[in-house]
Amino acid sequence: MYLGIETSSAVSSVALMDTTKLVGELTVQAGLTHSEQLVPHIELLMQQSGVAKSDIEGIAVSIGPGSFTGLRIGLGTAKALAYAWQVPLLGVMTMDVLAHNFWQWEGLIAVMIDAQKKNVYEGLYRWEDNQMRCVQEPTVKVRTDALTTLGELKEPVTVVGDGIIKVAATVSDFGTNLTVGPTTMRIPRASSLLLAALPRFLRQEPDEALTVAPYYIRRSEAEVVWDAKHPELAAQMKGQEPTVVVTEAAPALSDEVPHA
Repeated sequence: MYLGIETSSAVSSVALMDTTKLVGELTVQAGLTHSEQLVPHIELLMQQSGVAKSDIEGIAVSIGPGSFTGLRIGLGTAKALAYAWQVPLLGVMTMDVLAHNFWQWEGLIAVMIDAQKKNVYEGLYRWEDNQMRCVQEPTVKVRTDALTTLGELKEPVTVVGDGIIKVAATVSDFGTNLTVGPTTMRIPRASSLLLAALPRFLRQEPDEALTVAPYYIRRSEAEVVWDAKHPELAAQMKGQEPTVVVTEAAPALSDEVPHA
């Protein structure tokens, strides 16, 4: 049994899956913070599914790009549980998660995650040879430029992710080949996270828990502002690990999750 944790956006999603079926999933967009709802959701899902902590063989967690705060909370929780339960931890790109909503989908899948200031993180995927393949690695683009380029392609393109929420109604204006994914499929879900992670779990290729870190692509706004206010210190720290990358473990949560 595997636990999936997805907190890269405003969506909080947790799921339980074994090698043959989805056992349970709880996905909520209620406006609450992940710090308020993540652990209670894990506890509720395990109770309702009749799953004990001793049943968990591995944990998969979304690592971004996405919300800086959400990723820290999700990854901190996943690390704490993996340590407490002594199970493997696996980090999965948020774009891979969104793409796996579209199992056996025809056409190009364009994943766009909000990068603020009219920019998006864009990754392109295609279902080929019975698996989801990434055909363009995540990169930062101006949203209108990305949509214009996609609209010039000679094939159907399905656009998903919170990066197109503000322009969803006008996406087809950039090209008649562009459509927005269905409402339930345009958000990252923990079940799709586990679909992406399962092959690696079965190959016994988990990440080293201490080395799993959020994948931000670019630095946070807070760091940019800090550097502008402290140019000399910023120059000295150039090349060092970003301060926003999680290195500390979250408080142990094992006692808050049902025991066998």
